[in-house]
Amino acid sequence: MPVDTGLADTSNALLFSTVILYALAMLSYACDFAFARQRIMAEVPALVAVGAGGPPVELPAVPAAPRPPAGQSAARWPSGFWLRTAFGLTCIGLTCHVLAILTRGLAEHRVPWGNMYEFVAAITCMAVLVLVAASIRFQAYYMGLFVLFPVVLGLGIDLTVIYTAAGQLVPALQSYWIAIHVTAMIVAAGLFIFGAVVTTTYLLADRSQRRVAAGRPSAMAGVLEHLPQPAILDRLSYRSILFAFPVWTFGVMAGAIWADHAWGRYWGWDPKETWSFITWVVYAMFLHARATAGWRGRRAAWIHLAGFACLMFNLIGVNLWITGLHSYAGMG
Repeated sequence: MPVDTGLADTSNALLFSTVILYALAMLSYACDFAFARQRIMAEVPALVAVGAGGPPVELPAVPAAPRPPAGQSAARWPSGFWLRTAFGLTCIGLTCHVLAILTRGLAEHRVPWGNMYEFVAAITCMAVLVLVAASIRFQAYYMGLFVLFPVVLGLGIDLTVIYTAAGQLVPALQSYWIAIHVTAMIVAAGLFIFGAVVTTTYLLADRSQRRVAAGRPSAMAGVLEHLPQPAILDRLSYRSILFAFPVWTFGVMAGAIWADHAWGRYWGWDPKETWSFITWVVYAMFLHARATAGWRGRRAAWIHLAGFACLMFNLIGVNLWITGLHSYAGMG
């Protein structure tokens, strides 16, 4: 069937609107950090002089009302103007994002992830969906700024550098297995992206906390002080991988079955297959280290980020720089 160019243009407009909404939400999250800091600083009196020429004395500080730690607040919905605005814009942007993907699929009369442009749009959508779910379930609204930054950057590149016009699938992808294998990979990749952002934030927060304890606060201390304790970030990242890893495992298995249908063998050490397996091994090492060796904190975090680096090379590097049976997933 011919491509519906009208729906394809609608999809492009919706995705462009999504980038704008996410950027505004990111700005609102940043304002929430900034103004929350101002509120806390305003509630702690500075040194003042008592009497003419008297020595400065420190007045008793009025304790600020800190934000409750993630997962320990009875309120599920964000409080404060900027946080409510940011979360609302995030949800509206996510709605536009989903509609952009749906209209792209309707325009092409197929599942809309047959090339790198569509795949990036899908995994960024999944990452924001995980952000919204984690915000509601675990009160992880504080992650909005950090998750939306790579999402906005990725979508900006997606719309400009790797944009691919709507079209039909190449023959190798014309199978119902694309809806099974690629969907699993998209769900897992979105969870991995969220987990990697949380882990990076954890490493920054942990380093800042240690520097503050040593009397050498970092330049980002003013922002990072509004995050929960690093241990909470570590647990949130770990939970995301616990969900993502079995989905990725299923996706690799589904891909092997599809390969047997398409090429007559389950595994041929194609670059995409090889790096999918390497990614699986590194994330398995991360989970094994957490479960058996009792690794927590920074050591496990670096293994986690190594797995994410393998994932990104698999999703981007293999598509752009290495020729293989999966080369049709690249640009154009």
